[in-house]
Amino acid sequence: MTAASDILTDIGAEDAIARHQQENETPVRRLLLTPASQIRIRPVRWLWDTTPDGEPPTSHGRIPMNSLAIAAGGAGLGKSQYAVWLAAQVTRGTLPGELSGTPRGVIYAATEDSWTHTIAPRLVAAGADLDRVYRVEVRDDCAPRARLTLPVDTALIGQAAEEYGIALVVADPLLSMIDRRINDYRAAEVREALEPLVEAADRYSFTILGLAHFTKSGAADPLNRVAGSGAFGQIVRSVIAFADQQTDNGVAERVMSVVKNNLGRLGLPSHTYAIEPVTVDTDEGPSYVSRFALGEETTTTVREVMREEAMPEPHKEETNDTVKWLRGYLADHGGAADAAKVKSAARQEDISLSTLHRARARLKLLVQTRGFGPDKVSRWALPGTTAASGGKE
Repeated sequence: MTAASDILTDIGAEDAIARHQQENETPVRRLLLTPASQIRIRPVRWLWDTTPDGEPPTSHGRIPMNSLAIAAGGAGLGKSQYAVWLAAQVTRGTLPGELSGTPRGVIYAATEDSWTHTIAPRLVAAGADLDRVYRVEVRDDCAPRARLTLPVDTALIGQAAEEYGIALVVADPLLSMIDRRINDYRAAEVREALEPLVEAADRYSFTILGLAHFTKSGAADPLNRVAGSGAFGQIVRSVIAFADQQTDNGVAERVMSVVKNNLGRLGLPSHTYAIEPVTVDTDEGPSYVSRFALGEETTTTVREVMREEAMPEPHKEETNDTVKWLRGYLADHGGAADAAKVKSAARQEDISLSTLHRARARLKLLVQTRGFGPDKVSRWALPGTTAASGGKE
């Protein structure tokens, strides 16, 4: 009889395994090898794709379908409003991407906000098709206060997604759904909780958007500030980060950036966004909520904002002074100047290159290029001026 450790290669391998299991009453561990020629190759499809006209198709994909994405940021930055906005777009079939024109269902699993006072009114304010958004609850006779738990309920989520035609599952926040016995700072345990969910998403064709908080302190890199284990950064395929900053005129500017995009292009343009107050009428009076509004593309990134926040105070003052100098220098040159000349002038003012680049980001200068190779020339232009008509780098 073939030993359990032998490699079974003959045509009767399956029968031999079955006989061995019956005779020994122990499961057989074995390897299954599949040639790459039998693997079905599929293109990446995007739930959210902001590719503009004239660009290569799907080159601005932001959230890949049937995967796990994270929306992360500090408290009060509008992550939940963004999740509601995304859900509303999916239910109406208006989200740019693979499902554009095809309304689909959304499971919204929330543990921190009230459905009656917050989530449902926000969905109304965002224009969602309420018949396609589902609150999820768990009924368990053995646990009267059961809650949605990963990985225990993974199979149930997959079955519900298939039954109701679900395209998006929102986990707000993601950490609250992981089994309490799992240490969310241990990568191996987090992977055991989330990997089955990712597999279910691929099998049943739905995307997960998990909301996560930034830690209050730490590195200026947004990926390193996501609360929980580093396993999040390994399992998720897309991370959208949120931040805000004070502009020179004292107005708060909110910005969102794709800071991880495993299946697509890095360096996608960031967007400004706003959180708008909205009044929703109910049978019992007005409900005051807020909604997410996507703004224009911006050259400012979340990483830049976080680096600015982490900068020592003297450096911040230095950058503010350089902003004023740079704006004035470009204005004196008709709104734009060759980057080499700007840097040369900055050196004469004892302005470091790093400070100059921070000032360029604060001013959202347009970087124009012409020529190639050694003849390539870059120009910095103030936005909104006649000189800013060139191509953006």
